[in-house]
Amino acid sequence: MFSILPRAHAALFAVALLLAGCAAASRPLELEDVRTETPVGAIVLFDSNGQIVEDESLPAIQGVKEELNVLALSGGGADGAFGAGLLTGWSESGKRPRFDVVTGVSTGALMATLAFLGPEYDPVMKDVYTTIKNDDIYKEKGLTSLLSDSLLDSTPLKKKIESVVTDELLDKVASEYRAGRRLYVATTNLDSGQLVVWDMGAIAASGSPTRARYYQNVLRASAAVPGYFKPVYIQPSAASQARQMHVDGGVKAPVLLRSFMLKQPAKKRNVYIVVNGHMKLVDADSAVKPEVMDISRKSIEELLRGLLYRTVYQGYVTSKQADAGFRLIYMPDNAPAPDNALAFEPEIMRRQFDLGREFGRSGTGWITEPPRIDDFERIN
Repeated sequence: MFSILPRAHAALFAVALLLAGCAAASRPLELEDVRTETPVGAIVLFDSNGQIVEDESLPAIQGVKEELNVLALSGGGADGAFGAGLLTGWSESGKRPRFDVVTGVSTGALMATLAFLGPEYDPVMKDVYTTIKNDDIYKEKGLTSLLSDSLLDSTPLKKKIESVVTDELLDKVASEYRAGRRLYVATTNLDSGQLVVWDMGAIAASGSPTRARYYQNVLRASAAVPGYFKPVYIQPSAASQARQMHVDGGVKAPVLLRSFMLKQPAKKRNVYIVVNGHMKLVDADSAVKPEVMDISRKSIEELLRGLLYRTVYQGYVTSKQADAGFRLIYMPDNAPAPDNALAFEPEIMRRQFDLGREFGRSGTGWITEPPRIDDFERIN
């Protein structure tokens, strides 16, 4: 997800929030919305207590695996360059596992498919995360945004996703899905306030003539920073006239790891969490101005920082309870970063990519528990 709110948009964002009620009464049909029935098995179902309802998304159990490897990629916007570099360097080291389960949220959702398909797609990740600029992701809308559902026009991102997610790529995802590997992406159903976990392999293997559009829309929804990028409306069934508003999965979970992903019998389990950004305890680079927008901006930043830490800790607990090895890596506090995660600056992104690549090649930077936990939080 995004790390901070761009200061230049702060006042505009406030006005947009005040006017949002005027535009929310109706939802005009838009051609790119998903208007077909959700593919069978595309959504992992949970009950009201957050427990999985059925295990249809799990591969059929065929004996005990020697090793089960899970990769979870966080949100982080432009900071995704760090994760892209890490995976590339990891491939170059010859030690990168063939992950059985890959998950992604927001920018992590965009790279998850490429990570799932393996080193063959490392050059695509490098290109995406070292050359793109703001204009390749969004356009400024100006005052017209005040009466719309987003401050920015994310059409360029939509086109970028469409250029990468082709039928050829989906055929490869479907093949890996049938082989028992799983790829999950999270969005937030803003109408219900529910985290939605999508089984992307099930979509790719569905045989639906609209599978590519559906897959692309889920990725776009997972990266739809609320207020800034347009939400994606998904119709749950062909018979239903209702449409659900989906936005950035990082609103609910910046890192996606659930216990059902570790249930397949295995002699050894490993969980790798890649945080595309910093995990600073505090951020006191500048004093907060005594103005409502700066106070609000900083408060939201701190809420997001706390949410990231809690979901990483939840992943740690889940891993330990499953008797899985836990490995976490994130950008060092002194690593380069733009003023906000929606600033796509190739020079900074290349430096982040190179840093991640160095970690990936050397195998350094990984830690075995979240930072700054105390004795009673630690699980042995």
